[in-house]
Amino acid sequence: MPVQFDRPDLQLYESALFRTVSTLIIGKDHLLLVDPTWLPQEIEVLHARVEELRRGRTCYLLFTHSDYDHIIGFGRFEDWHTLASEAFVGIADPDEPIRQILDFDDAYYITRGYPVRYPRIDTSLAGNGVSRLLGSEEYLFFRAPGHNPDGIIALNRQRGILIVGDYLSNIEFPYVYHSVSAYRATLDRLEGIIRDHEIRVLVSGHGDHATLPSEMLERVRESREYLDELEAAVRHDRTFDLDRLFTRYRFPGIMRKYHADNLALMKQHVAEEELKAPDQS
Repeated sequence: MPVQFDRPDLQLYESALFRTVSTLIIGKDHLLLVDPTWLPQEIEVLHARVEELRRGRTCYLLFTHSDYDHIIGFGRFEDWHTLASEAFVGIADPDEPIRQILDFDDAYYITRGYPVRYPRIDTSLAGNGVSRLLGSEEYLFFRAPGHNPDGIIALNRQRGILIVGDYLSNIEFPYVYHSVSAYRATLDRLEGIIRDHEIRVLVSGHGDHATLPSEMLERVRESREYLDELEAAVRHDRTFDLDRLFTRYRFPGIMRKYHADNLALMKQHVAEEELKAPDQS
């Protein structure tokens, strides 16, 4: 499993599938593993690495959201102390991501040496800017709905490591499964965190990390721009410029589906906004 970023306190492991990133923060007295994912061999690499590093450290496992690719490795680390958002715990249908994992494994003849189940969460996190000590280090947690209903953002304050789940990717435009309004609010929250804190590394769930605040803010701008252009296309009944979009993003085959889903959700969003608008006649 390739290591995208490697320094004594932070390792980013990149899956062959969708360039999905698993994060490992290595503190003096704790380990924090975030979204261990995809193929069994990749998860075994992660497991072997953390076993080398445990050495009496307290082990924490964080899930940024409940999409099946981000919870798929839970069973290999189920003895760790788990954290996720309060909404993650209260998901309407926890069986759905499990069905997706089982369907994926069935489609590719994959067997796993650990149980596949929805994560048990020991610490659920509610609110914004919630402070928790993991080991002796302070983390701040923020709600991040929009991509899906139960996302969470994590910031290690001492090390300036910001883990944002499926936001601010440099290889994907926004995938909005839940709410356009909530997605935009999360972008606002991310911009505030980047401006208000000294962020040294931003980790997105897919694609490359970022180390420059200017690049982080540019990703916020690009995400907003995509949503704004999509909304303008819907409101003015014009065709969205997909050719321009795919000069930036490399996988137009599968990404056309995600864009089509975004378009459908944006049409619903615009219709709801128009219903709320006061009658100007």
